[in-house]
Amino acid sequence: MEFYIINLLYFIIAIPIVLITFPILSKLCKDKRFLSIIIVLSLLLFSVRFTLIFFQDTIGVMPYLIEDVIFYSLLMLFGVIFSWSYVIKIEKVSFIDISGNVENVKKSIIYGLLAYIPLLCLLPLMRFLTDIHISFNITAGKIIVATAFAVLAGFYEEIMFRGIIQNHFMEITENNIKKSIFLTSITFTATHIFYLPFTGFGIYYFFVFIMALILSFLRAKYDLLACSILHSGIVFILIVFV
Repeated sequence: MEFYIINLLYFIIAIPIVLITFPILSKLCKDKRFLSIIIVLSLLLFSVRFTLIFFQDTIGVMPYLIEDVIFYSLLMLFGVIFSWSYVIKIEKVSFIDISGNVENVKKSIIYGLLAYIPLLCLLPLMRFLTDIHISFNITAGKIIVATAFAVLAGFYEEIMFRGIIQNHFMEITENNIKKSIFLTSITFTATHIFYLPFTGFGIYYFFVFIMALILSFLRAKYDLLACSILHSGIVFILIVFV
């Protein structure tokens, strides 16, 4: 395990960005300007992620992360507080409103797990086109970092993208499921620009886009629980075994 105190500078940069943007989003939500909400929120989510690349020497680059347990634990906490604050304080809705009523937990779990199949089938192609390799050198640091990212993926990202943004796209497109799925997936992929390496003919971005389509479909047809099971699990697997 490693710790780089300079990584804490990330929060000194990111937190003010959030605090400045939240009042703008609160005003937009009050006026129900859904397209403006999506644009500003997407830019905020992009900025928070983009800031991470300035610390890539001390936090690593996806999917190869440095085992800075303290930083990633704080990042997980930051993501949870960010999501909770946005839902409760800005959108002023309940988590049930954005995640969908989980009518059948067993079905959500099953469909979330079945959705792993197409993504796992893409891993050999990713391995062929990039320098990614499977590693069974599993350490405590890797487990902690992977768990932190799994929470960020399954809670923070799913709430913000498949919860908030997809719901607003549904409102803009007058409940057109196909359009909302496609637009949410494009938005999700776009916020990853520069965060992932442009290697292997953009295979990482292709993977993210396909995953985003599957996640948005799960949200439209089932609920956010199924999305979280898929997203958090895939992220955990990629970090632990790479």
